[in-house]
Amino acid sequence: MPRKTQAEDEAEDRLIWPPSHAHQLLILLEEFVQKTHGAIPNIKDFKVMAVKLLGPCAKRYLPAQVKSKYHRIRIIYGKFKKLINHTGFGWDFDSNIPICDTDIWDDYCKANPGVSKFKYVGLPDYEMHKNVFEKSNVTGGLGYSSANPPCDVDDEADIDDRFLHPDNGRSDDDEKAFQEYIGDQHSGSKRAGPLAGRGRGWKKRTTEADSISAAMMEVASALKSRADVSMASQRLHSETVNNEEEFTLAACQKIVDSMGVTPTAYLKVMQYLMANKEWRGVFGRMSEDIRWSWIASLDC
Repeated sequence: MPRKTQAEDEAEDRLIWPPSHAHQLLILLEEFVQKTHGAIPNIKDFKVMAVKLLGPCAKRYLPAQVKSKYHRIRIIYGKFKKLINHTGFGWDFDSNIPICDTDIWDDYCKANPGVSKFKYVGLPDYEMHKNVFEKSNVTGGLGYSSANPPCDVDDEADIDDRFLHPDNGRSDDDEKAFQEYIGDQHSGSKRAGPLAGRGRGWKKRTTEADSISAAMMEVASALKSRADVSMASQRLHSETVNNEEEFTLAACQKIVDSMGVTPTAYLKVMQYLMANKEWRGVFGRMSEDIRWSWIASLDC
């Protein structure tokens, strides 16, 4: 099968990804970069984006298609950025297109395939492309990407806290890595620090861990309270059973015998205690006055 020309490849891409769909993907990519502070999406992230595209695009994209489009957009932005940085061109900032003689432009297009379209339309959504693909010039715990929105009050407080208390929330290994990173910075080394990329999420993750720990403590406390109630209930039940066993029917009969009640009252009391086992303990623990009043209530 003959290899597709660049024009055919771009036409097929536009068929799969109309400009409005590509714009929606850029919106999702920009949100992702801002939320993750410059992370590069992986296949799981592309799966999420494919689901989110279904609503505004009314089309089901496969994660592999989203991934492929992401890399295509990245390559296109790289070519446009190279064009911007090329010396010898003027620039129309209103329309975002280069200004140069035709011969110079033709020579540049021959040396850099795939840029001819920028002559007339520039790069739509250029600022969004920049936000998605430009990286921060600062690394380490205090890194803040130029693609991120300006700091609000909470962000500034977070950065100040990490600057004044750099060891908060770190393990011994993290502290060692951090000190190595600081040493690199003072020595002028350009090696990216071991903590690069932790950025503003450091304190947030520590806070989330504290919240989870507090929630687990509450659950443990609730379970302990429930266990205490259950044990108290079992002790009460055990005591009740012991008390009932203490006052057997025979024991109650001895009490009735000692009271000297009438034969009619005697029979009614014994019949009641035979039919209502739980009353035997109550009857046995009654005071003598209450016991006589209870027998009278039986219409003896």
